[in-house]
Amino acid sequence: PDEHWVPKKRNEEFLKLNNGTYPEADKILKKAGHLLISAGQRNTTARLTAVASDEKYVGNGYMPITGLSATEAKASAVFINSTPGRLQLMRNSGRTLEFPLYNPAGIGNIRIPNIKAAAVRDELAACWELTRAIEVPQFRDGECAVRRQWDAAVASACGWDAAELGRLRALLHAEPHVRGLGYAQYGEEVDDAP
Repeated sequence: PDEHWVPKKRNEEFLKLNNGTYPEADKILKKAGHLLISAGQRNTTARLTAVASDEKYVGNGYMPITGLSATEAKASAVFINSTPGRLQLMRNSGRTLEFPLYNPAGIGNIRIPNIKAAAVRDELAACWELTRAIEVPQFRDGECAVRRQWDAAVASACGWDAAELGRLRALLHAEPHVRGLGYAQYGEEVDDAP
């Protein structure tokens, strides 16, 4: 969480009449979720597109997704942070390319594997547990071990070709609006660059 919220009008008498709660706070807490997806981010300096937790949170910079258990949220976060998830999220960007604000309706169009299936959910959630404490570099920094782990878990859980996900990940890292550099600017060759 990036900040704590408190009711602006604190009234102890009001709390007694409402079973110890504030209706405004209750409305906000109904929107809390174990999974939060970025509401917008700079394509070069961001690190994650989704975060998950055992506790429920609300947010503005990250939109909470309700209705998921903590394990389902962890599995979903791994998928959304993987190459297929990032590509889908970028497809639904909002007003600008540099710092897009994602349309909440576009978030609903992200296709994730069936996390109700125990094998898929458990494999992706196990990957979340393995990588939860690893600092993730910025997108412009390119290839890293944690992103390879996420893609490997997604490939295994979904029965996809891990080599193809690796190729797509390399293309995504080489993308000028992600890396902040033009193709082959430093003499590197990108075989499948458009």
